Amino acid sequence: MYLVSMFREDPEAFLRELAAPLSEARRGEPLPGIPFSREAVANAFVMLGLLREQRAEEILAEHRPALEAKGFRFGVLTGELSVRPGAHGFQDAQEASRDSLAQIPLAVTAGPVPIPLGGMDLTLTWAVLTAGGVRLRLRATGQLDDDMSGPHLRLYWVLPSQPPAGKIRSGLSVTDNLGRKYRMRPGSWRGTGMSGQRGQPPRWDGEMLAEPEPRVEPVTSRAVRWLEFTAASGQAARVIMPAPAQVATGTAEPPWPTPAECYLAALASVTCMSIGADGDTVELDTAQIVAAVAEALLWVGALPPDSAVLSGGTAAAGGPAGWREPLAHRWGAHAWQRAREGEPARVGLAVRLPLRQATAVIESITAHEDLVSVQLYGHPWVIGEYWPMITPCFQVRAVDDTGGEHDGMSGSGGGSPEGSWEFWFWPPVPPAARQIRVIVSTLREAAWAEIDIPGRPA
Repeated sequence: MYLVSMFREDPEAFLRELAAPLSEARRGEPLPGIPFSREAVANAFVMLGLLREQRAEEILAEHRPALEAKGFRFGVLTGELSVRPGAHGFQDAQEASRDSLAQIPLAVTAGPVPIPLGGMDLTLTWAVLTAGGVRLRLRATGQLDDDMSGPHLRLYWVLPSQPPAGKIRSGLSVTDNLGRKYRMRPGSWRGTGMSGQRGQPPRWDGEMLAEPEPRVEPVTSRAVRWLEFTAASGQAARVIMPAPAQVATGTAEPPWPTPAECYLAALASVTCMSIGADGDTVELDTAQIVAAVAEALLWVGALPPDSAVLSGGTAAAGGPAGWREPLAHRWGAHAWQRAREGEPARVGLAVRLPLRQATAVIESITAHEDLVSVQLYGHPWVIGEYWPMITPCFQVRAVDDTGGEHDGMSGSGGGSPEGSWEFWFWPPVPPAARQIRVIVSTLREAAWAEIDIPGRPA
């Protein structure tokens, strides 16, 4: 439960007043005001539910025709007078029924599971059962492309029509315990080729979606108990789809008392930002933009005037200081490399958290040495392309059973308005920790799950 002060000024009126100086812009001169401050305020109003997206878009767009007639062009260097990208679509996704969501994890199984397929070594690392089908994460090893040559390690993305996705689609059939067949849809693949060294064949990592045929009714975790992958040769591999893990869950307090404070803390954590297009780059005045958003939230009554976010500055808002952020990312890059060279301990969970205004499922947990990560499904989850158009839909933190606190660092993932992202924990989770409480927060609420760290003795 949180309380905010009474509105002192209508958000729509405030945004109109903020945009009004644009009518005085002169040809050949910079636009009045701080670049991107208007978009940042509009984005904050939309994310916090203070103003409907359509109305915010109309207010910003009112000035575009006159400015374009004066020769102004909009884009990442000048501001776009829009909440696109950014909060676009968030409110519509937030109001969608949970029954309409097709990607909620119902069951998750962890590999590695070898799958027979001629010409390559194929391994299933994860299988995630959803209402729309089964998300498969696969690893393939083998010489699939004659063009893969050269003396050095090469990293490149692969089109869905190219190997190994095409070879998997044509050479592998999938059925479940109900006798239902699945068609394979390719997703993104990434390959590394190592030539000139014996015993180092190319490796590919990617995702595919197995969709049931025919789709008479949604896939359910109760009905689907196992999947069977069969190659043209007749060899088969069966994968059990377990029931969701039974772990303790509960509600928690968000990092800050009010949604506006949560939003401002996330915005203020960025202290330096440059964006560019077509070879040009501009440095954003991050301090002035954060100040503009804070002032707007104060004036409309969403931000308490005695908030610790205001009195404590960026450090109190959770922003990384100096060397800490690059250290975290350098350590993370090395830790992931070690994990790829080894075999992490994995556990599928499919644990749904007790949130009221959002949907969040901890799909799985992975551990390798001090690197511990979780895969999180969330809805609504929209992604802004650049700061200050932030969309902090879900944030992750954790406390281990030794008392250590950890920030969830966003890794790979994607999807909108249903998304699935990986979060790894910083500082590293020490070997003495056996269990971790993962806390998932939105701007308005939070919930937790108590999870055993795989590969560590109970």
